[in-house]
Amino acid sequence: MFTHAKKLVVFVAVVTVLALGLTALAPVGTVAAAAVERGGPGGNTSGQGVSRGSQGGGSAVAPRGSGVALTPLSAEEQSALQEAILEEYGALNLYNQIIAQFGSVYPFAQIARSEQMHANALVRQAEKYGVTVPENPGLTSAPTFGSLTEACQAGVAAEIADAALYDTLMPLTTHTDLLRVYESLQKASLESHLLAFQACD
Repeated sequence: MFTHAKKLVVFVAVVTVLALGLTALAPVGTVAAAAVERGGPGGNTSGQGVSRGSQGGGSAVAPRGSGVALTPLSAEEQSALQEAILEEYGALNLYNQIIAQFGSVYPFAQIARSEQMHANALVRQAEKYGVTVPENPGLTSAPTFGSLTEACQAGVAAEIADAALYDTLMPLTTHTDLLRVYESLQKASLESHLLAFQACD
């Protein structure tokens, strides 16, 4: 009985030593990285990293939209982003003017809301990168249209110009997040707004 107990003690001691040895050999930062993947020491499972830098040698990712550790936009990219914002403001202002003349008619009411969302998406990108957001300049003159059909034709021209602008801006842009926004907005112009204006009367 004594011999069996002695063997058990020796076995436990060996296992303990092995466990301590394996812990010592684990790569530095493994535990910290695992904590970040879980959202922090408290086990937050939101999926967003909590580190705001590279302290402690971890590979944590900064929260989305924080502006932390972002590669700055080039001067061309900044100017392009501001131009895109102004373009979306221009379309929004035109459609709101048509709504002021004809009332909340289809498709202008729906597309005006969409244009506001487009402008908001671009403004968020500008704020993320610390780019000055241009003010909405409004319309230099308030156009009036003889008919809703004429207004729809103005919408067609505005959406064609909008899509063409993104063809100009995208070659100047290297940041993939901006490119994704530009591509999405251009697609909305060509595949949704333009078609609606071409079909309206």
